[in-house]
Amino acid sequence: MNPNVVKGLLVLLVVVDHNDFSRGVFPGFLYGFSFHVVGFMTLPFLRPAPALDRNFGQYLFRLYYPFLVIATVLSLAVALLAPVSPLHQLENWALALYSGNSGAVKQATHMAMMWFLPSFVALVALRTGLGHLGRGGKLFAIAALCAIHPLIGIAPERIENYLPLGILPALYMVPLALVAAWGHVRLMKLPRGAGLVLTVLVYALVKSVQMSAHLYYEVGFAIVADYTQPFALLVNDLESITGVWMVFQLGRFSFGSLVETAGKYSLQVYLFHAFIAAVIYKLLAGAASGMPPVVPFCVSFALTAVLATLLARFLAEQRTIRRLLFPRTTAELAAALHWPTLGAHGAIAAPKPEPRHHDR
Repeated sequence: MNPNVVKGLLVLLVVVDHNDFSRGVFPGFLYGFSFHVVGFMTLPFLRPAPALDRNFGQYLFRLYYPFLVIATVLSLAVALLAPVSPLHQLENWALALYSGNSGAVKQATHMAMMWFLPSFVALVALRTGLGHLGRGGKLFAIAALCAIHPLIGIAPERIENYLPLGILPALYMVPLALVAAWGHVRLMKLPRGAGLVLTVLVYALVKSVQMSAHLYYEVGFAIVADYTQPFALLVNDLESITGVWMVFQLGRFSFGSLVETAGKYSLQVYLFHAFIAAVIYKLLAGAASGMPPVVPFCVSFALTAVLATLLARFLAEQRTIRRLLFPRTTAELAAALHWPTLGAHGAIAAPKPEPRHHDR
């Protein structure tokens, strides 16, 4: 399985989900569509748990920092353009950075989709903690997570503001990711053609049941079925798991440079595609009024996918931009900002000179 193909397909499905024309083309399909999110959340479970050292802390920083920057910029824009008091917007911003839940992020930035990054940080921390437990502790923790799973849907909305880093969606998705990863390992033993056909058929069956029952599912807002709705809970969870299996099987095939590039820079595509999509929608909305919905959808999706991927690659490969927006370590960010860093003995040391070769 090619991880870049998988991430590319998943992030392009995110682009489909956020496309303003897509509801007119896939209304029932997108109503309970969540496997693209669970797919990203499953990827950490396909790798060994990282060591709990400084490098792990830097990895969490690398995930959270872009969210911090973009949430701050958007919060400032909302403070300037929306009818909200500066003090109230400051509170909204601080709450969004702490809780990371969709409601708080939407209130502060007017862009709820950014809940994913803080929630992914929480999931990575949970996955790493699981990986460093002994056998007995791991079984107990997994049993506890499975017991919590059917309770997430009845958790009061107000508690989300007291929990850090969008942890409710992360808690909900850990059992799904564990099952998806377990099944994927076994499916990889099949020939790739047989594996793809099997997973497509199983997903199609589950999706048809979900659509016929009109089951809604929005894991990012923790709007999920609970133990009082066992059928909906089971079907929605199966939609996520079988969809992940299907995409992971697709990852065994080649899809060309666009998909692989989108996967390589999936973080950047995720963060900036919505801005591009909004501009394209405004340009097409008037002209699309007399067209079949599929036409503006295809045009807008293709333009968004290509432009977002090109922008993502540019942002990730320009040294100064990358180090300011997507630094790999706190030291790299400090060097980009020309801040002094602490030396080995606690003294202030100047940043090391930039290497002359192209750093990627």
